[in-house]
Amino acid sequence: FSALAAVTLLVAPPSPAGALNLEEWLPGFTVTPFLSERIEYETNVFQRASDEKSSMISRTTPGFLVEYGRGTLQLAAGYRAEIVHYFDLEGLDTVNHNFVGQGKLTLAKLQLMFRDDYIQTTVPPGTELTGPIKSNTNTLAPTAEYKLTDRFSLGANYTWTHISFPGSDSSSAANAGAQAQQDQTVQQLDRDEHVTGLTVFWKFRPTADLGLGYQYGTKTFTSATERNVHTHTVTFTVRGDVTSKLSSTFRIGILHREEISGVAPNFTGLTMGGGWIFRMSDRTTFTLDTDRSVQESVFEGAQYYVSSSATFGVRQEFSRKLAATFRTAVGTSDYNTRQPLDAFRTKWRHDNLAGGTLGLEYAIQPWLRTGLDYTFQSRGSNFRPFNYEDSKIAGRITLQF
Repeated sequence: FSALAAVTLLVAPPSPAGALNLEEWLPGFTVTPFLSERIEYETNVFQRASDEKSSMISRTTPGFLVEYGRGTLQLAAGYRAEIVHYFDLEGLDTVNHNFVGQGKLTLAKLQLMFRDDYIQTTVPPGTELTGPIKSNTNTLAPTAEYKLTDRFSLGANYTWTHISFPGSDSSSAANAGAQAQQDQTVQQLDRDEHVTGLTVFWKFRPTADLGLGYQYGTKTFTSATERNVHTHTVTFTVRGDVTSKLSSTFRIGILHREEISGVAPNFTGLTMGGGWIFRMSDRTTFTLDTDRSVQESVFEGAQYYVSSSATFGVRQEFSRKLAATFRTAVGTSDYNTRQPLDAFRTKWRHDNLAGGTLGLEYAIQPWLRTGLDYTFQSRGSNFRPFNYEDSKIAGRITLQF
């Protein structure tokens, strides 16, 4: 799971209104169309240490979700576009696309799930890359779980992730040279990732499981084949409703990353992800999300860095119409090789990350919602050219049936 989500700290989308029920004409079908308009001001669009560029930005987001459910079978498909316009900067306007398709079949002892996500975005992955960077990511993830006894089950999973950086279609002559250099740099990260594994689950209460699993993975890079790696991961998982108020998706384990070409050192260490949700009352909810993972790097000779982050959030509903959200995050990025700091010294690069979001949501009607939010994020590095601060203030309105 990308640490960017913990650092950018976007306010969660509004709660869905009632979908359009087509039961009378198409039994089992519901359709949820939506349209959102967000206007924001960002102080440091390219997230640089100097020569900061600010802009007003509009994000128009139309989309829909189609769901079908009859008996043991559930299907869903959705699409969302994001039309982005920069008022004060040239050559950055774009249209992002998101597709999702999923299915679930539940039998007496067997549960099969299938999900495919396609994301075309200009939000950079991880915490190293900054500024608008176009990328395409397709993730195919089938899973199966078989109930062995009342308490034990066996799960199998496979994930295929295809990641590519097609390059910017910027029309700005002022940015053309820098953009071409950046495109060439990030395109070495084009790759296919395959992960397969088995997990044994023990149901320690009717609504929660403990899991112990093993995952084997490969990363195959399109052009930079010296980056190819194998991974082995042993993971302990807590999933489900641990109590009536506490639920979990938390996982923790040991990762061994083997560099096939030996260009970079191997890595063996702690990995974790997922989080916890604590519902203190009907109106107050606390969240804690964690991430520790190995991310691909384009910094000098480093092939990867270790990203660690934690995000704490709270949502308070003052009434059926008004709610407030607050999130804060801290993190670090640690690099695996020493690089020149100046003419006389070399150091391991170390970044400190911090961010926060404060937001308000107001439901004018169940199908019409508005919101305001302020977001701040920063990076401080012992390699000072990579320091930056960035903030956004935004308003949005969402129409959803």
